[in-house]
Amino acid sequence: MVGMTTTEFTVGALAELSGVSVRRLHHYDEIGLLVPTARSSAGYRLYSPDDLQRLQRILFYRELGFELAAIATILSDPATTAEEHLQRQHGLLTESIARRRAMLALIERELSARRMGISLTAQERLEVFGGTRLEDHADRAEQQWGGDSEQWSQRQQRTARYTKQDWLALRSEQADIHQRLLDAMCAGIPPDDSTVTDLAEEHRRHLERWHHDCDYSVHRRLAEAYRNNERIGRNFDDMAPGLSRYIHDAIVANCELRRPKI
Repeated sequence: MVGMTTTEFTVGALAELSGVSVRRLHHYDEIGLLVPTARSSAGYRLYSPDDLQRLQRILFYRELGFELAAIATILSDPATTAEEHLQRQHGLLTESIARRRAMLALIERELSARRMGISLTAQERLEVFGGTRLEDHADRAEQQWGGDSEQWSQRQQRTARYTKQDWLALRSEQADIHQRLLDAMCAGIPPDDSTVTDLAEEHRRHLERWHHDCDYSVHRRLAEAYRNNERIGRNFDDMAPGLSRYIHDAIVANCELRRPKI
């Protein structure tokens, strides 16, 4: 038996320092996982700084999902240094974080699909949207209209009914319109030329058919979003720099041409 020194901790002090209950520390002692280095003259457990370090390792491994028996086996290897334990725990924790991030991404995609009213299965969503982030679709639409707007409500109601074939047709039609607008810009055709305003009108009707009511005032508001909002216009400018501005100008020209004069 030894007397207590300033470098030793009673079981109560160790419990307070580590956040582990006294009862659990007693259990660790009983199974030989964390045996205190010494006992006081009265028989009380006394833990050394090395014991504290061992407890920290135990807690790390427990957090990573290891059973107590497995932890005991790992810690019983005298050839494993403190740095090697840290390296192992670092690797395991990195893997755990990666798995959790993947799980979080799946949950976010499911939440985004529900927010958009998409009733497709996970496999069907993959076939339709590929690796595109559904979160971006949902955020973009909600950002455009606001979660309580009529357009947002209509979008959710309509898309909730769409099958995989509907979504494939929608996205194919959308991609075709965007490509023809890009071709017109690359050909140097002014955005107020009739061939381009016809494409802008086709874009408006596409939105009205598939997503929500889209009169000329609504379409013009969308054009402003394409021009002003970096996130919304990014998809166009990823196709070609300046495309978001070109589409904005085409939509504005079409609205001026076609909307009823008051």
